[in-house]
Amino acid sequence: MTDLFREVEEDLRREQFSKLWEKYGIYVIGAAVSIVLIVAAVVGWRAWTHSKTVESSAAYEALVVEMANMPPAESAAAFAKFAEGASGGYRIMARLAEADRLLAAGDADGARAAYEAVANDGRAPEIMRGMATVKAGLLQVDTLSLDDMRARVASINREGSPWRSNALELIALAAIREGKWVEADANVKLIIADPSSPPGLRDRAHVIQALAAPHLPREAAPADAAAPAEVPQGAVEAAPAEAE
Repeated sequence: MTDLFREVEEDLRREQFSKLWEKYGIYVIGAAVSIVLIVAAVVGWRAWTHSKTVESSAAYEALVVEMANMPPAESAAAFAKFAEGASGGYRIMARLAEADRLLAAGDADGARAAYEAVANDGRAPEIMRGMATVKAGLLQVDTLSLDDMRARVASINREGSPWRSNALELIALAAIREGKWVEADANVKLIIADPSSPPGLRDRAHVIQALAAPHLPREAAPADAAAPAEVPQGAVEAAPAEAE
């Protein structure tokens, strides 16, 4: 009797499975095919991306070698053209190289625009955006107001930014132009106090600090120290007699 119940139960299960398969089998097959296609697409995309990265790396290195001895203006144009067809980090590197070459060619406005393009590129790595911000700021330190300079470097003038000391230096230089020596001194003190500040930058901060020192307000001397001590009259008159 037990075997009979087992056979009936198995028949019912097969019948249920057959009905479920007839109803949902096509979806199961579709889901399986979709998973296979997605996996294949991801693997294919990674392989294609890797091959493009390798190609971009080789092409960029070849361009750097080729442009090493070319006139700055000509090499700037070559890097600009490369950047138009490149992607990822190599596009940003080409833009920075273009800006450097423009600056070497004497085109400060063109270089500044190229640096700012990188600084404002949300797809660029943060470290490169910060460097471009600093370089653009250096080209405008003689023209930007203190408020404008603060705004320009606000993105890197924060705790944890590897470019914070550079931002503080730019603000200090802009402050000096406007005769705001107290603010200049305050900013370079932050540079000097930061152990992560590069040695060269810390040295320049000490120079700015020395330049600012004569212009800083002096603390008033205490009243007791300012007035000379009174000498008793009797002691003055007695001195010659003691000398004899």
